[in-house]
Amino acid sequence: MGHKNSIRHRVPQPIRGTAPKISDPYLPREGMPEPAKCKICQSVYHHKRWYAKDDPFALQAQNEPMELTVCPACRKAKDHFPGGVVTLRGGYLVAHKDQILHLIRNEETRAKKDNPLEVIFSVKDMGNRIEIHTTNEKLAQRIGKEIHRAFKGEVSYHWTHDLPHDKFVRVEWHREAEKE
Repeated sequence: MGHKNSIRHRVPQPIRGTAPKISDPYLPREGMPEPAKCKICQSVYHHKRWYAKDDPFALQAQNEPMELTVCPACRKAKDHFPGGVVTLRGGYLVAHKDQILHLIRNEETRAKKDNPLEVIFSVKDMGNRIEIHTTNEKLAQRIGKEIHRAFKGEVSYHWTHDLPHDKFVRVEWHREAEKE
């Protein structure tokens, strides 16, 4: 039996293929010559995908002549074009800064195994506040989730609404120091 007073709202679903395509201006539309190697981070582009320099597919491709290029992540870092900004603040941060930064670097390492274009390119330590710039929004969101899971506190995510051109998230985490 259903509730007599309940009202069902039908949420319109996008028709397959009509969702807006989000374009990253740093990813080439047409692809690029393969194999290619980033002259900064040594990542390898092979079979239309970027691989970390020590990935088996990257090592296999290194037997072929490679074109030198700069990968999208290194170009974003050079241009200071973040896909995500993570801001950490509060008394707890000051007291546990080393642990928190260690967790962030571990999370970046895990993310880079899946996608070498997920990189932290800037960490600004301002004492009671840290600002982290990432090359894409997925890594920023992943960092916020892991910090919240490990250290609790309050986390919020603020996404841009300027689709299809902008894919950006601002993650804010805050926790005050414990009272003694």
